[in-house]
Amino acid sequence: MRKVARKLLRAVANYDPAYYDMYADQNEAFFAQLYVAPIMEHAAARQIRPPATVLEAGCQTGRLVVPFAQLGFAVTGIDTSGFALRRAKKYAAAAGVQAAFLQGDLLKVLRGRGARYDLVVCAEVVYLSSKYREMLQVLAESVRPGGLLCVSHRPKSYYFLESLRQQDVESAMSVVNRTEGPWRGSAYYNWQTEEELQALYGSLGLEWIALRPIDRLSWLSGISPSQLSQAQRRHWLEAELREAGEGGECARYVLVIAAKPSMTNDQAPNTR
Repeated sequence: MRKVARKLLRAVANYDPAYYDMYADQNEAFFAQLYVAPIMEHAAARQIRPPATVLEAGCQTGRLVVPFAQLGFAVTGIDTSGFALRRAKKYAAAAGVQAAFLQGDLLKVLRGRGARYDLVVCAEVVYLSSKYREMLQVLAESVRPGGLLCVSHRPKSYYFLESLRQQDVESAMSVVNRTEGPWRGSAYYNWQTEEELQALYGSLGLEWIALRPIDRLSWLSGISPSQLSQAQRRHWLEAELREAGEGGECARYVLVIAAKPSMTNDQAPNTR
C-alpha cells in the first residue's frame, strides 16, 4: 500500500518525502565537488573544454549534470527514474542551464543511441550491479577517441574496514577472498583493488590515467560536511583535493579516470 501511495505522489504531485534527493542534499553537494574537480583537471589536460559533450549515466536528480552544465558543457543525463529526471529538469531550469535527459536502463539506452561523448561519467552506480562489466563495456564504447571515462567504484578496503567498524569480523574476512556478492545482508555489491581495476580497464582498451579517492574523511570520522561551517567545509574540500593521490584504500569510493586512445590516421574511418 505504501509503495502504491509513493508512486501516486510521484506521478501526480512530483513529491516523495522518503526519496533521497542527491542534488538537494547538502552533504551530496559537497561530495559532488570531489568528482567535478579531478574530472575537470584531467579533462583540461587533454584539451577537453566547454562546449564539449558530457554524459552522466545514472544521473539521479542532477547532482553532477547541473555543475557540468554550469561550466558550459553540453550535458546529457540518463536515469531509470522518471521521478528523478523530473526533479533534475527542475533543478537545471532553476540554475539557468540546459541539459538533455533520457529515461531508461543505461545498457539499453546507450546501445540504442550509438552516440559518443567527450566525457562519460558514472558515479556510484556500477558497484551495485552484477552486470558491472557489461556496463563498463557499454560506457567505454560511448567515449569518443581521445575522450575520458570517469567511473566510481567501491574499493575492497571500504567493505573490509566498514565491517570491522561494525565489529563484524566474519563479513570482513568474507570480503578478502571475493570481488562481489552479498555483504552484511545486502543482496549484491562488487568491489575491487586498484590492481584489479587497472586490469579491468585495460581489458576495455582504455589507458589508465588516475585513481582519485572520493571521501576519505567523512565516513571514517562520522562527521558530515553539513555539520561544519562554510569555512570548515572549504578547508575540508581543500584537504581532500590537495592529497588527491593518497589514501584511496581509506576512501568511501575511488574514481577511475581512463582515456580512450585517439584514432591514428590508419584507424580513422575512410569517408571518401
